[in-house]
Amino acid sequence: MPKTVDLAKKILVNNKVKRFVDLNTDLGQSRDSAFFNKTGYELLNAVTSVNIPCAVHDGDPREILESIRQAKRFNCTIGAHIGYPDPARHGYEPMQLSEEDLTAWIYVQIGAFQAMTRSEGLDIEHIRPHGALYAAFVNDSKVAMTVARALHKMNNWFVLVGPAGPVLEQVEKEVGIRTAPEIYLGKRYTSEGKLSLNRVQEFLPPQGVMDQARQLIGQSALTTEDGKTVPVKFKTLHISPTLPQCTEVADRVGQLLIQPVSLSLADIGASGWL
Repeated sequence: MPKTVDLAKKILVNNKVKRFVDLNTDLGQSRDSAFFNKTGYELLNAVTSVNIPCAVHDGDPREILESIRQAKRFNCTIGAHIGYPDPARHGYEPMQLSEEDLTAWIYVQIGAFQAMTRSEGLDIEHIRPHGALYAAFVNDSKVAMTVARALHKMNNWFVLVGPAGPVLEQVEKEVGIRTAPEIYLGKRYTSEGKLSLNRVQEFLPPQGVMDQARQLIGQSALTTEDGKTVPVKFKTLHISPTLPQCTEVADRVGQLLIQPVSLSLADIGASGWL
């Protein structure tokens, strides 16, 4: 039976830590099931938070409940992975929804998912858009604002995870919701420091992933796809189960941090309380 990491080891911050960074991964999606069925849940030892679908873009309710229980077992904070109501394409294609329709679908997802987490004595710590909804936070401020307003109306303590960049910054400033800028580890970024949607299906080679992680953690910077070095602000690194050798990568990234921390603790650390 795999050994789970004690909660204290995931939240205690070593005095040498200079960055308060969360490591997150996806759990409970159809495309990730083959990985977890083959390897078990060892990846959850190395990350501090997970994003679990809400049975709209993906996820069977019974499997979602099991994912919540596994997150609890491995002491990972839980985020709602919201998406477009398009299970046939697993939320990867954009949909033209009115503001009212999109808002209503967000309420449905968060409400149902929160009921499931609370049945296990837990609660939602953050919200992360999925697929095409995630991509909207790169260059579609109208959709991003709709998502943010709906979440803020439900709970103004929610943390909204999204791709680092100007849209997320605009959302935080105008809506007032707390945000956690994310870098999708292993993906390419444009000269403006935004996620490259044209090449979003590609991963950097293994050495490139680790070089990217070292640069992010050590310098708060990224090398873009055209060779520039740009500064970035981020609170969380996404390590996808589809990333080759993702468990090993997560372990090595965690070693660079001395100790990763969950998003809630990262917010405290950034405020200067630690």
